[in-house]
Amino acid sequence: MVWNVQVLEITDEHGHGIDKYRRVANSSDEGGMHPLCEHQHDSIDEADHCPEALAKTVEITGIPDGSNANRAAQLEAEAEQLLAEAAQLKEQDKA
Repeated sequence: MVWNVQVLEITDEHGHGIDKYRRVANSSDEGGMHPLCEHQHDSIDEADHCPEALAKTVEITGIPDGSNANRAAQLEAEAEQLLAEAAQLKEQDKA
């Protein structure tokens, strides 16, 4: 499962930005976008460093800060697992 964690501008009912921001996690496997805090922030930096959002990032994604380095490590681990499973399936086909 792949998560994309980012800060987005909050929009009004017409889709216009309101100059307030929130950190969100997005995964097509897990039902789309999940807000990581319930309040609005005045800047991207403030939203990105929100303690509530950082804690929720770990809870939802398992990634400490949602950074690309951590996502890359997670994807590499998942790839290793998939390759091991593929090797097992190939061995079963040979048997």
